Amino acid sequence: MLTGLLGAAAAAAIGPRGADAAQPGPAKIVRVESTKIWRGDARDPQVVSDMVTRGVMAFTGEASADAAWRRFFKPGARVGLKINLLGRPHIYTAPEITEALTVAALGAGIKPDDLVVWDRHSDHFGPTAYKFGRGRHGERIESGGRYDATKVLQASGGRAPVDTMASQATDLTINLPVLKDHGGSGVTIALKNIAFGCYSHHRAAHNGNCDPYIAEACEHYLTVTKVPLIVLDATECCFDGGPQPGDRSTIWRENAIYVATDPVALDVVTRDVIMNKRRTAGLADKMAQSRHIETAASKGLGIGDRARIDVVTVRV
Repeated sequence: MLTGLLGAAAAAAIGPRGADAAQPGPAKIVRVESTKIWRGDARDPQVVSDMVTRGVMAFTGEASADAAWRRFFKPGARVGLKINLLGRPHIYTAPEITEALTVAALGAGIKPDDLVVWDRHSDHFGPTAYKFGRGRHGERIESGGRYDATKVLQASGGRAPVDTMASQATDLTINLPVLKDHGGSGVTIALKNIAFGCYSHHRAAHNGNCDPYIAEACEHYLTVTKVPLIVLDATECCFDGGPQPGDRSTIWRENAIYVATDPVALDVVTRDVIMNKRRTAGLADKMAQSRHIETAASKGLGIGDRARIDVVTVRV
């Protein structure tokens, strides 16, 4: 169901899987939108920060930002912010969103040395705004690409070891995907940012439109580490030619972010956003290509029934 503008949201249950498919639901998603994001071709960092903060407060139902963030970040934890850079140079996780999460984590007591912004491939960092080393607040910015032989996914068609950034260097992952279509899997959103972003996948992983590999990888990932929060970048999105569009002709400004804990519910809702955009552009539907979302729901990774997903809209 779709609710209107947020008044005060009830507190949501927060866990590594978000809303469990065995529970009656509904799964909760907060969409935060703003017409103030852009100053020409640049995002306004303060507006984006306000959007992220308002979204997390709305999701948790907490009256203060500090209380909301402390639902996710505990002092002493080692935190990984898993960005998505594959679509560079035209579209990738907005640095302003990553910055907002960085400031929030540090404010909640995470030490700079224990906060790492990462993506799997080192060559995906260029050309982007992300630079290896230390960020403005002392956080680490690093690539993954080293794999844990003790944490191997026995997936359909082969073995896929998880990145040591997830299994050894951090205690939890904050998932920061981008809203894009995909030539193989139909869409690439929260589930795929984990499945293909955190594993050394094999050739057969792409069979069957990446189904069931994506669901299998995400199921395995939750036995390795926690994913307590997803902040989806829908400030700019890609409706065709993804995941790495050759130019900006299929990129549009949705001017939104989404906050969730349930990757299945989030992918269900935002897949519709892409499909609606494709329909408007006269392009073919990709629902049949993106059945990995339904497979993930069948594995209990989240709620796939749209009638059991509650979307709350906040305007900044």
